[in-house]
Amino acid sequence: MNQYKIYTIDSICKFRKVFFTLCVIGIILFSFADTFSQLENKNIEIDTRDFFYFDPLVFYSKDQGKARLDVYLEIPLENLQFKRNYSTKNYDASISYNIKITNSFNEIVSNEIIKDFVTTTKAEQKNLESSSKYIVKEYYLNPGNYNLDITISDINTKKEKVKKSAVEITDFVKKNISASNIMLVSNIKEENGKKVITPLIEGNIGNLKTIYLFFEVYNSGESEVVNDFTYTITDSKNNVLEKDNLVYTLNPGINKYFEKISTSNLIFGDYKVEIKNNNSGEILSIKEFENKLSGIPANVKDLNILIDQMIYIASSEEINKIKKASSTELKEKYFVEFWRSKDPSPYTSKNELMTEYYNRVNTANERFSHYIDGWKTDMGMVFIIYGEPNNIERHPFNEGVKPYEIWEFYNENKQFIFVDETGFGDYKLTTPIWDTDKNKIRF
Repeated sequence: MNQYKIYTIDSICKFRKVFFTLCVIGIILFSFADTFSQLENKNIEIDTRDFFYFDPLVFYSKDQGKARLDVYLEIPLENLQFKRNYSTKNYDASISYNIKITNSFNEIVSNEIIKDFVTTTKAEQKNLESSSKYIVKEYYLNPGNYNLDITISDINTKKEKVKKSAVEITDFVKKNISASNIMLVSNIKEENGKKVITPLIEGNIGNLKTIYLFFEVYNSGESEVVNDFTYTITDSKNNVLEKDNLVYTLNPGINKYFEKISTSNLIFGDYKVEIKNNNSGEILSIKEFENKLSGIPANVKDLNILIDQMIYIASSEEINKIKKASSTELKEKYFVEFWRSKDPSPYTSKNELMTEYYNRVNTANERFSHYIDGWKTDMGMVFIIYGEPNNIERHPFNEGVKPYEIWEFYNENKQFIFVDETGFGDYKLTTPIWDTDKNKIRF
């Protein structure tokens, strides 16, 4: 387990970030890794990662004069089995993927089977849970309705997963004004004069504070036109959460646009964004997405429990603000805002700090629970704050001495002594943890 120290509100959290880059089809996909893990009386959407994710997007290709289907694939590396390569001293995983496209007559238009591999170093093996393999394939198709079947296999384990999707290919040439599908983007930056974007293939906005909508608008005429559009984001009950009017001057051909969206009102649930041509009244493009909180153990779905467990990282004022919120929705919003403020990687959907924190809470419950939950015990508290000890001395049966343990943290130059005063495994600290800045125990 990676060693992290989790500090209280006035302290600094230390961690390291590992970045990896994928360049393909002129779009550079950034993802990065490292790890830094239990919501009121209703179930919360918890993110359980799939074997792979895909996002089929349809654009117009000027060079080909027809539509282009871009298939974006993401395979979390933690789902693959890696084997040691003794000649290179690296670790290799082998995959195969089959992308099959059939038309409305069930005729095979394309059937591509490709074998690929992923190589990681020994150090990178420690961060597989936050790393992914990205693949982008493109296909030029005539207008019509198609079915997309994607099969990905881990060759080492024989594990296989199939996903399907219907795809509609628009006849962009016949329409005066049309639009591509919408791509969700988690981050945009400039690099060497080009936009560097991170597509959100899994469609889960998670801990992102903002997202971007990327889409193309096509003007099939020979002169520029000024057109009025509206984007609208609704929830599963069709409540309008975000809406804005867009006025674009469309040059003939392809026009590319990015729209920045705040996620402050997109807490937990399923959402849909629509782009409407106000001049014609036509809905040009629709994209569905979701917010499922990642980093929370799947066995905990009670918001109040999660808030209580923040005791070692949040101040009492911050916890009270969340608990005393006037509605469930506001409580969820404050909870998400707190963790987003701590996110070490704000341009990804994952919050490594929150994941590590609740992982430690979960581990503390597994190891130290007795008549109270493990996270409430002294051992649980120290484990959650400081992580795995470098050394533990256990003395359960010394004659004339009550059972005790000594935990040592070399990097922190700290030692903690726990004594079982009752003989029932309830180990207590002999000296409490004092926060010298706040002059109080970290409870």
